[in-house]
Amino acid sequence: MSELNNLDLAHKAMIDAPDNEVARLAYYHCLADCELYVLLATEPVDGDMVPAIFSLETGTFVLVFDREERLADFAAGPVPYAVLPGRVIAGQLAGQGLGI
Repeated sequence: MSELNNLDLAHKAMIDAPDNEVARLAYYHCLADCELYVLLATEPVDGDMVPAIFSLETGTFVLVFDREERLADFAAGPVPYAVLPGRVIAGQLAGQGLGI
């Protein structure tokens, strides 16, 4: 899994040039267009999904991964997840005080 994907490359460009607004917007555009793996707290029931929520010093977050392998590496075992476009995830989290 050492191969970088478009999201990895966009993230690297943003990190390498923190004052570059174009690189920052390109990263978020790529994130919105990606299919992301959302770690769920429980198995979906009747289409209702509850994301796993993590509270950190910097805020409260829903964990998403751009590859199934990265989710599996984090979880170290089978976990419930959903695959959704980044823009759908952002829309569902809007106004809830949750980051991704």
